[in-house]
Amino acid sequence: MIATKSKYLTKQDFIQILSNNGEPLISDELKPQIWQLIESLDIPDKRLEEWKKTSLKKLLEHRFSYGTKLEMTKEDIAMFNVSGMYSNILVFINGYFCPKLSRILDSDDILVFTDMQQAKRHYPDIFNQYFTKTQAHKLHLFSALNTYFAANGAFVYIKPDSHVENPIHVYFFSDGDNHKILSLTRNLIVAGQGSKADVLFSYHSLSSDYIFTNVVTEIFVNPNATLKFHIFQGEGDNSFQINHTEAHVEAGASFYAHTSTMCGQIVRNDLRVSLLGQDAYAELNGLAMPDREQLHDNTILVKHKVGGALSNQFYRNIIDNNARAIWFGKVLIERGARKSEAHQLNNNILLTPYAKVHAKPHLVIYNDDVAASHGSSTGNLDQEAIFYMRSRGIGERRAKTILLQAFANQVIDRISIMPYRFYLRTLVEKRLAGERVEMLCAKLGECRGQ
Repeated sequence: MIATKSKYLTKQDFIQILSNNGEPLISDELKPQIWQLIESLDIPDKRLEEWKKTSLKKLLEHRFSYGTKLEMTKEDIAMFNVSGMYSNILVFINGYFCPKLSRILDSDDILVFTDMQQAKRHYPDIFNQYFTKTQAHKLHLFSALNTYFAANGAFVYIKPDSHVENPIHVYFFSDGDNHKILSLTRNLIVAGQGSKADVLFSYHSLSSDYIFTNVVTEIFVNPNATLKFHIFQGEGDNSFQINHTEAHVEAGASFYAHTSTMCGQIVRNDLRVSLLGQDAYAELNGLAMPDREQLHDNTILVKHKVGGALSNQFYRNIIDNNARAIWFGKVLIERGARKSEAHQLNNNILLTPYAKVHAKPHLVIYNDDVAASHGSSTGNLDQEAIFYMRSRGIGERRAKTILLQAFANQVIDRISIMPYRFYLRTLVEKRLAGERVEMLCAKLGECRGQ
């Protein structure tokens, strides 16, 4: 009897694809533990509470191979530059580091900015102190596979009491070269005590091929440090991305995260933040704009491990056509974490009768002496506001664009990097006005207007 191949990719298929991914970052001592974890996990599906609304079937229909190492030029990179933003830059293509296209502006006295393989060899004390220490590999199968097989990614170490003046920008490019490809990236960001920096990770597509990007980023914000972390997702309409960020925030430290999801068939962002010290602060913001039959999912967990910490979540979605958005925001205030303060707010606009959003604010509190609030709203554009603008001579489409831009800008205006803020506002405005957005998102301009 001949065995038939499954229509969908299985765990064993992923293991086979990733087994030729080069020298992994993981140590030999940790391998047995992570492999045992992989064997115990299945591909996430609706049986898991946090995946009930997120189906990966569209992803699993494609037969991916691991992406190959390709060449790019500085002119190619320039197409994606944020105008007016002079940055420290690292470039990765299909998960492979491209040192010739990278540049470091700030002194190595304050910043170590390189790839993970170089960090493992030349900065072993820092690498070994922090790599895998967030336990991110335990989240689900894809984070475990990333931990076991990932061969490279970005390494950012801001030295204690240092202020990095120029933004730190990491480009992650995907190019299928007429193939369906998969890539892994494993990133580590460490903000030393009393340091300050802005970090931007941007994801772009150079082809219209189907791509799958599996990302895990570990972040450590040491006491009294301030780290502002931005994610831009613009890999194109044929992309799939599972992106897990885990951050540990120590006493007196501030962590800001801003996620902007512009396109992608399925994009799943898992963001987990642990507030570990007195006066720790986390501000988490996000904007997603799924179109057609896309699915954009932001699942957040903030843990207040000690008292006196503050967290804020502010996420907005603009959903068009048959698209879906998911926002699952959870705050856990643990026993003994008295005088904690936590707030959540999620707002959604549905542009068609077929657009859907699944929103779930969730507070779990084991103390009385706390301040906490949560809320979520979903609706259509304000017809009275549209009527008012039309009565003043503004066309209907322009009136809708103005309202939607104002809705999005309340999230975008929280971005600390001014040139990037303007870049994002321009991109969103073009999307909402139905204009082409090539060279702002994916190279081929696959994203269509709303």
